[in-house]
Amino acid sequence: MTSSKPRYSIVLASDFPIFRDSLKVNLEKASDAEIVAFADHRNEVVPLLQTHRPKLVLLDLNVDWKDLCLLLDEIHANENVRSLIMSDVVDTNRVLEVIQHGASGVVPRRTTPELFTKSIQTVLAGDYWVARSMTSHLVHLVRNGSFAGPQSNAVTEDSAAPSSATAATAQSSAETSEAAAARFGLTRRELQIIGALVDGQMNKDIANTFGISEYTVKHHLTNIYDKLGVYNRVELVIFAINQKLCTAAGALMLQP
Repeated sequence: MTSSKPRYSIVLASDFPIFRDSLKVNLEKASDAEIVAFADHRNEVVPLLQTHRPKLVLLDLNVDWKDLCLLLDEIHANENVRSLIMSDVVDTNRVLEVIQHGASGVVPRRTTPELFTKSIQTVLAGDYWVARSMTSHLVHLVRNGSFAGPQSNAVTEDSAAPSSATAATAQSSAETSEAAAARFGLTRRELQIIGALVDGQMNKDIANTFGISEYTVKHHLTNIYDKLGVYNRVELVIFAINQKLCTAAGALMLQP
């Protein structure tokens, strides 16, 4: 007797019945995932998650973006499940917003079947799914302070503080960098590379910045991924925001 492949359970929330049924057939043919329940309305989603305990909830609901974010908050406050959004609105700001609310990514409704299957497999593997073209924009938002992670603190009242306050901030950043290195086992160079990545640099740029080879940059990034438990540059940037590594890395960017 042959053993069947392991099946990953999915709850699909969609108010497009024709699409929903065709998706079930195509997905189960192309992957080891299985749709175990359907939700027609946002109010049905959480009860179905509680009943079936799936690995993934796929959200393709025609609701306001604000309501979608509220639903994600409700899902991820109580359920150990990953979520993937299907939406035709996939600009970077909104992708970052749903990631802040717990989603593991956004896939366009008009994507190819192959990419759609890959997006589900990627999220089920614990990774994030965003369009490759969004990576540079994500880093740009981080670099310019346009995106603040859930646990980051925005500077407001003290933005125009005198030089003494600036010196205190620099000292605090140095202390933060030492604490971050100790907490995650990061080396000084690894923190510098995180800073360069957040600053929008690609591997070639990072190599030029520090006078090392691109191979060495890739080696450092692999070590960083392993130490922080992330899988790619996007996850690393998000992690750096949430854990306040951006300040630590930035404090070391100009140091040898």
